[in-house]
Amino acid sequence: MRTFVSALGVILALLLTAVAVPAAWVDQNIVQEDGFTRIAGGLGSDPDFQARLADAAVGSFESSVNLPGPIKSLAAGVLEQAASGMQSWSDYPQAWEETVRNSHKLNFGAAGQPEESGASTALVLDIAPLVRLIRDHFAEATRVRVDVPSERLISLGEPSHRQLVERVATFAPLWWVAALGAFVSALLALFVARRRPVVLAFLGLGGLAVAGLWWAGLNVAAGAVGNRSNGSELAGLFAGKFLSAVQSGFGPWTTVTALVSAALLVIGFVVWIISARRPSPYARG
Repeated sequence: MRTFVSALGVILALLLTAVAVPAAWVDQNIVQEDGFTRIAGGLGSDPDFQARLADAAVGSFESSVNLPGPIKSLAAGVLEQAASGMQSWSDYPQAWEETVRNSHKLNFGAAGQPEESGASTALVLDIAPLVRLIRDHFAEATRVRVDVPSERLISLGEPSHRQLVERVATFAPLWWVAALGAFVSALLALFVARRRPVVLAFLGLGGLAVAGLWWAGLNVAAGAVGNRSNGSELAGLFAGKFLSAVQSGFGPWTTVTALVSAALLVIGFVVWIISARRPSPYARG
């Protein structure tokens, strides 16, 4: 019975750890606005994504305003500059950060979302701050001020993806419950075990397997996103680049988990060898 309970505690600890660690990372870096801005903010300096983003912003600006013929010729230079080098403008980083924060609010902030925005049924990227940036540079060059929409949304996914995000936003902050359960299960396994070094070794071995599954899962997800056709080239590029950023961000957590697990495996194995070689007190006499 002690062996059975100990084995059950080890299995439960590993399963809960497999859930708790990714959930903690997701809560800190995706559900929370500052973390999401830090992860997605780097996409604004990616050359491929920059080019598609600038094209989308310029196209959105052109479709949202109706310029007279003489002004169109003046606007051509500004729009060409925006399409080829908007990221070099000094106010571009602030506009991109505002884009990321607005998009996070639309996708993760369920309260107060306008129903007509469509954000309640699909994942979106709001590029309105970049459109306003083009408007401001256009006004400086032409002395003509035009109005642009307060929101300019690009769909990033389907309603099913939106539902997944809502579930993640609900359950990821509860990572500490799974972490506490994993800790209690590991302690229980050690407490009731007949051979505690063996329990440490199995916890370490299982931890290495869990870290390997995380790594494999991210690679499979990256491949699935890369092979998935999407109606919007910008949306597909954003999904691929964002998942690459997630891989880079979660990578150190996987490495730390693997190192801790390897340490537990080595400690358990060494202690088991030492205890096995130690003569039993009942063998004397």
